[in-house]
Amino acid sequence: MSAAKPRGFVTPEFAPLVRALELYVPARGPGGAVLSVHHRGQLVANLAVGTRDRDGALMQPETLVMGLSTVKGVTATLLHIIADRGIIDLAAPVARYWPEFAQAGKRDITVHELVSHRAGLYMLPDTIERIEDIYDWERMVGALARAKPAHAPGRDLGYHAWTFGWLVGELLQRATGALFSDLLRECIAKPLALTGCYIGLPDSEHHRVAKIIQVQTGEPPRSGAARSLVSQAPALAQAGIGMGIGLGSKVTRALGLRFDPAQAMRAMAPPGLSQLNLNAPAFLRAVIPSVNGVFDAISLSRIYAALANGGELGGVRLLSRAAIDRARADQSVGLGRVIPFPLRVKMGYHRPVSLGVRVSMFGRDRDLGIASADAFGHFGLGGSGAWADPERELSVAVVTNCFVGRLPADLRTVGVCTAANFAADRRSPSS
Repeated sequence: MSAAKPRGFVTPEFAPLVRALELYVPARGPGGAVLSVHHRGQLVANLAVGTRDRDGALMQPETLVMGLSTVKGVTATLLHIIADRGIIDLAAPVARYWPEFAQAGKRDITVHELVSHRAGLYMLPDTIERIEDIYDWERMVGALARAKPAHAPGRDLGYHAWTFGWLVGELLQRATGALFSDLLRECIAKPLALTGCYIGLPDSEHHRVAKIIQVQTGEPPRSGAARSLVSQAPALAQAGIGMGIGLGSKVTRALGLRFDPAQAMRAMAPPGLSQLNLNAPAFLRAVIPSVNGVFDAISLSRIYAALANGGELGGVRLLSRAAIDRARADQSVGLGRVIPFPLRVKMGYHRPVSLGVRVSMFGRDRDLGIASADAFGHFGLGGSGAWADPERELSVAVVTNCFVGRLPADLRTVGVCTAANFAADRRSPSS
């Protein structure tokens, strides 16, 4: 079977998604993607295209893929489930559940501020000396408990690229007395009968995982460690860009902008990041709830299908409607200190980006193809992502092992989001 031919199924109304998925993979060379879509609680697409490695093995709908920051949305969902059960109060100080967290001026930081990226703890602690430190849960949470916020908590948005997972994960463990991976299994994976939802991949599942591939134009394929785009940042800084970052910080401050390139570097790039092998069993095995979730697309789509359907899917209630309303409320609409883009951050999620048209029908304005204001989810660097659109009762999940396809990087998620929204808008109520 040709790698270019999509595998799986799609209903006629959502057939345009086939072309959107094909844009995910290179015209020539390795790389693949899997797309899963639920509409009104029904699975309407589950498609794979391309290859799962450089040797040409086909990507399949059931293939597991490591999705980088896509995992943050699953981590946030787990927090909202525990809060919905009354075990955690979102308005309470984090230190109520994690007493050591009160150090260095953090006594009053609330759970709400933490999950909304407004705690000021986005910079990795100076005590992190080598990339292997990220595998040591106790070292990471201990360092963050001692860390001082970069600014007054609650005031500014700063995307907690790495630290979000350890902060929220330790909060959950302290509040419940259970291990994070056990909570994920018991509260989400088991109730929804998910076939692939892991943060801390068991060794028994490693054979199902696609290899992350960085396509580098003009260079021959390499068999060594897979490296994400962001992993090049430390090497670039050592080559002299660090001086430019310092100047950039002064310029942005002079212009009154919140974005700070120096802080962004410390938030995004742990020491030794360029040596991180994204395919290494040690990385996949580690529990890092902000960057290394491993999923099949249908599991992500089922999670967000429940969120798009008022918190319930197939008779299983994941969250109350009130909890979902809280989770999807905008927390910040401006530029952040770490990412100079208006993410429309919500409580552990952000709003997806799509393109469309605004039309008037029967005296009512409607945005066709545009993600609704209530849509929420999370994307990962390189093209993976998943989200729910409650207005359309739509959930979409896409996972990929290549950072560049026929469209570059994260622009591919915009194409899939737009195509899915148009398809949902066209689908008749009786379908």
